[in-house]
Amino acid sequence: MHRPTARFSLPAALFAVLTLTALLGLAAAPALAAGASSDESELADGKAHFYSAKIDGVTVKYFLVKTPDGVVRAAFNACDVCYPEKKGYAQDGGFMVCANCGQKFPLAKVGLIKGGCNPAPLAHAEENGKVVIGEDALRQGLQFFK
Repeated sequence: MHRPTARFSLPAALFAVLTLTALLGLAAAPALAAGASSDESELADGKAHFYSAKIDGVTVKYFLVKTPDGVVRAAFNACDVCYPEKKGYAQDGGFMVCANCGQKFPLAKVGLIKGGCNPAPLAHAEENGKVVIGEDALRQGLQFFK
């Protein structure tokens, strides 16, 4: 008797996992007022935390992550290339992975490299244990989310 065997496609499985992770992460993103802040202590787990803010009626999405070297990284949940697909990024260990094209970016480079499929850098400040994202900084990413 011959039993059918399932064929396993690693790229397809990876794509499915990243897409679901990104969608679930985006669905749970807390909405903050423009120019709001979040506690830096929330980032101690080393995981990307996703947020959104309304600017001129547009929901701007971004993420914060604290790398092992203690640096807080901030980026829009979009890039110059894949933003029309509105899929954003998901974290895979020490990397942020584009949920559209699958490119991986080391956490230590988030917020430093601009252009291409890199997560678009987002200006931020750290004040009294809080990570502050100003309204003007959020406006810089409006084009990714319209």
